[in-house]
Amino acid sequence: MFHNILTILVITSCGGRAFAGLLDLFNVNTDYNAAFVMDSIFDVMSNDTKYLLSGDSTNPIETDVTFLCGNRNAPNLTQTVINDAGLSSKLVTSKPIVFITHGWLDNGNKIWIRSMAADYLKFVDTNVCIVNWSNLCLYGYALAANHTFRVGAYLSSFITYLNRQGIPLNKVTLVGHSLGAHISGHAGRYLGGKIAAIYGLDPAGPLFTLPFDVGPAKRLDSSDAQYVQMIITSRCTTGVCVGDGHENFYPTGGFVPQPNCVLPLFGNSETFEPLTCSHAHACTLFRMALNPQNVFSGKKCSSYSLYLLELCLFNKSTKMGIYTSRVGGDFYLITSMFEPYT
Repeated sequence: MFHNILTILVITSCGGRAFAGLLDLFNVNTDYNAAFVMDSIFDVMSNDTKYLLSGDSTNPIETDVTFLCGNRNAPNLTQTVINDAGLSSKLVTSKPIVFITHGWLDNGNKIWIRSMAADYLKFVDTNVCIVNWSNLCLYGYALAANHTFRVGAYLSSFITYLNRQGIPLNKVTLVGHSLGAHISGHAGRYLGGKIAAIYGLDPAGPLFTLPFDVGPAKRLDSSDAQYVQMIITSRCTTGVCVGDGHENFYPTGGFVPQPNCVLPLFGNSETFEPLTCSHAHACTLFRMALNPQNVFSGKKCSSYSLYLLELCLFNKSTKMGIYTSRVGGDFYLITSMFEPYT
């Protein structure tokens, strides 16, 4: 019965009453209930959670978390380890480096993450590493969320190793989706907030934000890097309600459904379901924005309603993504239904 109710809520989330009902489900009083909602929603979408792991991993962390790295001269990303004897064939230590981290139930071989890595190499002369923590994210949501601390700690160890090889911390950028955003935040915190930038792509909300606020020490926030940007596309559902970055972008208010997810069968959507489509759309928008020709200009404003009323017309604007002018604040913008969504 619970699954049937969730199915109705999720599929009809573009309606006001259904969206409010979904928010009510996430505004629960305990961490357990939030994790249960996440697991149940996934069960609705997949009809099979039998493969989800239970208990905890006994593998060494270097088995459960791997780094696939390369650059323009070595675009076929290959596994790279701490004290890697072949490091010089995989990374150019005189250039910056970007780490891309996936979220819950995902992995480093998915098309979206490979496409993002390829676009980074196309538009930015940098090293790129994919953080693959799939062995630790194929658990129930609560366990996977708890694993983010271990993954973040190991990522910080790998970055420390690369720092000793000549890559300064101020040349390190982290990009993370969902739980991967918080992994990036953990790593940045372990490194004293000294890395250059973190881009949180719809950071996961359940277990990290209200109504049970875990505090900035346990989630991505502006103290984790010299510059933190958040792109929020499933506000108060699978994503956080409010951004904690130096700059926070809310495409179409940050709400579900994003424009290309209203009619997923007819648009260029990430999935056929509005909630997960909207959650994933932050990754697509960020990847589109890597191309300097795709300009997503956000207007600084205190709320989406004021933005829609055009009461922020004379406020500052900046570009969403890596080409931001870093003026700071909350920014709203409207995106379109079709690629490149500008």
